[in-house]
Amino acid sequence: MALRLLIQQCISARLKLPSYQELEIGRGVIVFICFFKDANEEAVKKAYKLVSQIKLSEKEEGDKRGSVVETAGEIMIIPQATLGGKLKGSSVQYHNNIPPEQGRVLYDIFCNELETLEGVTVRRGEYGARQVLSMETNGPYSHCFDI
Repeated sequence: MALRLLIQQCISARLKLPSYQELEIGRGVIVFICFFKDANEEAVKKAYKLVSQIKLSEKEEGDKRGSVVETAGEIMIIPQATLGGKLKGSSVQYHNNIPPEQGRVLYDIFCNELETLEGVTVRRGEYGARQVLSMETNGPYSHCFDI
């Protein structure tokens, strides 16, 4: 396994960065991403394809789901190293996560690819930083994918 995605459908979301800058999106998806030691550009391309094509988005509540591209939705990308945690006793360890420098490079590649999608607004969180997320969802609609 090279990386893990957690995709959450949202009506709106706001992310406060350490600089206190706030990023906002409307209807679309929040993509949490975690890179493992064996992550590479090929896995990042598969993740990009999955995010751009998976039919999880709605234009309006109750509509048939389409891809974020088909619905002209918005994407918020949040690096989430904690998705790589493994329980050992009562502690969580992250030994399988990629080193931060390598993860930052792959994160930038992933974000850059998604930013090329026509008609889709993309906002990206800051790699390796604590951030505050507020979101409004129309149901607990989360999906986890390992690539």
